[in-house]
Amino acid sequence: MIFGIALTALTFVVLLVSTVAYYLYYLRGEESQRTIARNSFYVSAVLILVQSVILMWGIVNHYYEWVYVFSYSSNDLPLYYSISTFWAGQEGTFLLWLLFAAVYGVIIIHMHKEKDEEALVMSFMNLIMAFIVLILIKKNPFMYVWQVNPAGFPAGIPPLDGNGLNPLLQDPYMVVHPPILFAGYSSTMILFAFAMAALIRKKHDDWIKTVYPYTLFVAMTLGAGIILGGYWAYTTLGWGGYWGWDPVENSSLIPWLTSLALFHGILIQRRQGGMKRLNIFLAIITFVLVLYGSFLTRSGVLTDFSVHSFGESELDSYLTAFVFLFLGIGMITYLYRVKGVKGNHVTDGLFTREFFMAFGILTILLLATFTLIGTSWPLISGMIMENAQSVDISAYNNITGPLAILMGLLIALAPVLSWKRSRASKIKSVVTHLGVSLIIGGGFFFLGMRQAIPLIVSTIAVFVLLVNGQIVVQMARKKSFAFGGYLTHVGLGLMFIGIITSSVYDVSQRISLPKDQDVKIFGYNVRYEGKIADDMGRDHVILQINGQRSSQGKYYWSDYSQAYMVAPAVTNFPTQDLYISPIQVFAAEEQDDKDILKVEIKKHESVNFENYNFHFKDYEMNTHETGAGDMTIKAVVEVKDGDGKYLGDMKPGIKMVGNKKEVLPDNIPGTERMVTLAGVNVEERKLILGIAKVTDNAGEQKRNPEILAAEVSVKPFINILWLGTVIMLFGFLISLYNRTKKQRL
Repeated sequence: MIFGIALTALTFVVLLVSTVAYYLYYLRGEESQRTIARNSFYVSAVLILVQSVILMWGIVNHYYEWVYVFSYSSNDLPLYYSISTFWAGQEGTFLLWLLFAAVYGVIIIHMHKEKDEEALVMSFMNLIMAFIVLILIKKNPFMYVWQVNPAGFPAGIPPLDGNGLNPLLQDPYMVVHPPILFAGYSSTMILFAFAMAALIRKKHDDWIKTVYPYTLFVAMTLGAGIILGGYWAYTTLGWGGYWGWDPVENSSLIPWLTSLALFHGILIQRRQGGMKRLNIFLAIITFVLVLYGSFLTRSGVLTDFSVHSFGESELDSYLTAFVFLFLGIGMITYLYRVKGVKGNHVTDGLFTREFFMAFGILTILLLATFTLIGTSWPLISGMIMENAQSVDISAYNNITGPLAILMGLLIALAPVLSWKRSRASKIKSVVTHLGVSLIIGGGFFFLGMRQAIPLIVSTIAVFVLLVNGQIVVQMARKKSFAFGGYLTHVGLGLMFIGIITSSVYDVSQRISLPKDQDVKIFGYNVRYEGKIADDMGRDHVILQINGQRSSQGKYYWSDYSQAYMVAPAVTNFPTQDLYISPIQVFAAEEQDDKDILKVEIKKHESVNFENYNFHFKDYEMNTHETGAGDMTIKAVVEVKDGDGKYLGDMKPGIKMVGNKKEVLPDNIPGTERMVTLAGVNVEERKLILGIAKVTDNAGEQKRNPEILAAEVSVKPFINILWLGTVIMLFGFLISLYNRTKKQRL
């Protein structure tokens, strides 16, 4: 759409005008320049909003002539999934990024009154936004499909339907996960802009008061996005976990870790003037790491190493330039100005709160650095080796375990220590907490937790819970909202325990579940009750647990992915999850030749079989299945007894789904004898019925039922993990409320 593309181009121009006007205002202090800069930014914000509304309108109303709508939407999507296609592709996510940035810019203009600070901060904000708009000019969501693919689409004729949304993204968590995550991604530009302004203005103390709530917001939204992504992976992908150290997962984790380090560094700077240089560096590098993560996941360089990343993209050079431009601007300015940043030594005492916090920051940054190297290893190894390689998941786990132990000790001990004054005696106040933790750790050991690292981590996590939980209770009794950080630590301690129990001590087994038969596994009676289609025609497997609770997993053929899609059936119990991931459904098997009697019938003719008369009436065919190449065919056979009495129709058939054939058996009316469509002779207009022989056991037939092959896992105490994530995020929210409302800096 020419109008949409024109709006994108106009947004770029207006942002450049605002950038130049703000910088001139910083240099000259002329109020007219500030007015031009602000008004230009407001215009750009309105233009971004209009583009977002237009794109959403096009999605909801199926404007398939737009390449973005055609690529990710389709007629069969429910409204909420149609809305989520806004952020299903690169163009939509960049537009979402801009929309959040516009909101942040308006907030900064109205809340921060220092003129020179606003000028510099908004100059950098505008510059970042302008580069994102430049990417959208290169790859615009409003391009027509016949412009992108003139050979495939006649000009001026909109397609009747779109490609549709990736089935893996058709999940409630994916409706909310990307917007929250991108709210965090885009907010890191605020940290970058304020840090750059502090360097240029040579005001290295005041900026932390302004940026502290934003740092909390970054940590909270990135953390929430990561957690929701874990929920989605656990309930949708079916591999049994919630975190796999995938490069896309890591690209969110790394800036989250550096934002946590910045958050604690600001606390130290506020209390005793230390870490000024490190804080400015962390504010800059957190944003750059977000850009680098976008490059890794959007350029296609990790397509062979990540299940989440976008494929190869024509934006490779733009994304590379994006990273190096702002890395260069940030680092050159930092190196040029850092000598003028004067701060105090953090501490000379070992048993001070700032020392323990500084050591904790170092631990966080060690984990972030290792994760960054591991995530980048396919690129690094590709440059120095013949074949690119990735880092094995075990390497991440091996380094994270010891760091978690160290981190837990620091989180448990730091809150009881004093600022500036080194007092080892303070640790005596938590001796009781430590003793209780060791006793509980002994309980873990006798319950079967025998591996050293998991046992130590879990024991220290209890220590974290007891110390920080007591502080939360004490502050809450005093009606103080300063307990948010300690509540976050409580959530983190619970998460440590839940991660250990659910991932290290989970058990799994592959089993076969014959239809309508109870199978006992891990103390549960599991019954497979067959398949049922949802509103979109996709099969769900129905499972009965202990004869009381019903659970559903997904198992259906996807034309989009050209593969069977599965999603687990997760049944939650107070102490564990029963996690059943479908592997394959085997249709009721055709009997062996020795168990089968074959009968040939021509269309519209009859044949006698035993005491029955079969009349082949016609075929029933259905090609309107979920996929364009799918087909169901059934033979309609009228059955009469030896006296000519009509007994009913039987309809044996077959169903073709992709390249798979599924047998659809039926029974001779009034009996349990199975009949299958054993063959079709098109030239002679014949069909071949396969009829099970009658056995000697009360006339019952021998038949093999439909079978669900599945992997069954038990996830012990995973509810502790989920509870920890909720408490951690609530702690962030309390801290954000406390800082923004009371400004205790």
